[in-house]
Amino acid sequence: MGTDGGDEQMQEPANCEERIFVSVRLRPLNGKEIARHDVSDWECINDNTIIYRNSLSVSERSLYPTAYTFDRDFSSDCPNQQVYEAGAKEVALSVVSACVFAYGQTSSGKTYTMTRITEYAMTYIYDYSQRHKEREFILKFSALDIYNESVRDLLSADSTPLRLLDDPEGTVVEKLTEETLQTGVILKSLYLCVKVRKCLNKFPFNSIMTVYLSMSRCILATQRQIGETSLNETSSRY
Repeated sequence: MGTDGGDEQMQEPANCEERIFVSVRLRPLNGKEIARHDVSDWECINDNTIIYRNSLSVSERSLYPTAYTFDRDFSSDCPNQQVYEAGAKEVALSVVSACVFAYGQTSSGKTYTMTRITEYAMTYIYDYSQRHKEREFILKFSALDIYNESVRDLLSADSTPLRLLDDPEGTVVEKLTEETLQTGVILKSLYLCVKVRKCLNKFPFNSIMTVYLSMSRCILATQRQIGETSLNETSSRY
């Protein structure tokens, strides 16, 4: 497992206010759309703004906005690595509880994007702990699947739904498996196990898979959540 060996530091916010970072990624045309000679209705004009190009009449256009601004946007030819670097990397080393998720319509590219972001984030967090031997880190890994309000442990052969319990620090999943990571090989193996078990257990396509990676340093505990759905053409949510 390897990433660029920069000397990044864990990011601590200047205050305790919540922060939401919204980015948008345009998907390329698929094979059927190309065969029909379709043209994309959306275009990135800079790093923060996308515009809507359509065939509406002049009178209809006045009813709808044509430009939308976000914290970051990515064109259809933008690689996954760039999406991670600009849209999720800062979250990976945040010292507060953080979550990365994708939302979009069916076949918009949620799984394609989040699968790679999950792998980049896990690799980055693990490599960070290995580059800073002067500090002591404890890495723990768990994964769960959510569908129709049922929660199942993806590291357990038992597919019985788990209970959610209230806790002073937040919601807790009862009896969720949590594995301590000793090597990068173990991390890769656990993630592969999670993906295989999701397929073998035939969890619904539009269920949500959440990978939970905890890194603690001394009295500092950080939590990151990266979710992804199974690769499919019918999923409509993430």
